[in-house]
Amino acid sequence: MDDSIKQDLWRYALGRWQHKNFERACLHLQDDYQVPVALLLSGLWLAESGKQPDAGVGRRMAELAGQFEADYLRPLRAVRRKAGEDTRLPEFKRQLQQVELEGERWLLATLPTLCDNLIPAGKPVDAMGWLLVLVPETAQCEGLQNALNDLVAL
Repeated sequence: MDDSIKQDLWRYALGRWQHKNFERACLHLQDDYQVPVALLLSGLWLAESGKQPDAGVGRRMAELAGQFEADYLRPLRAVRRKAGEDTRLPEFKRQLQQVELEGERWLLATLPTLCDNLIPAGKPVDAMGWLLVLVPETAQCEGLQNALNDLVAL
């Protein structure tokens, strides 16, 4: 996948993240349901880009994002939050935030590489279609489904 497409997703993510309600909804899904924010942003971006949901691609994306979250981002986040409780460590916390952001950026650059063969619809598709493919647990958890619906509505 060419760099301009990866940059488009990054710009899309930065644009969406500027809206505080969107940020809160994503962090709620991340903290309460362990849904990677990069996965949410990718799904919404794919829908707006008019890519048809694909279960196989969705599984690969969810697996990659989930493993990266578990191995790198959650541990970093835990250390950053702990450092934030210590008033002696503001610079350390800031540096941890930068490393965490670089991890998110790497994930947002990597997830689109799994989407090279997706069929374009020519117009935006229903975002919930992508989110259901990326977060299949939605069917079993009413709270998760409601949180995703809230996110899509923003």
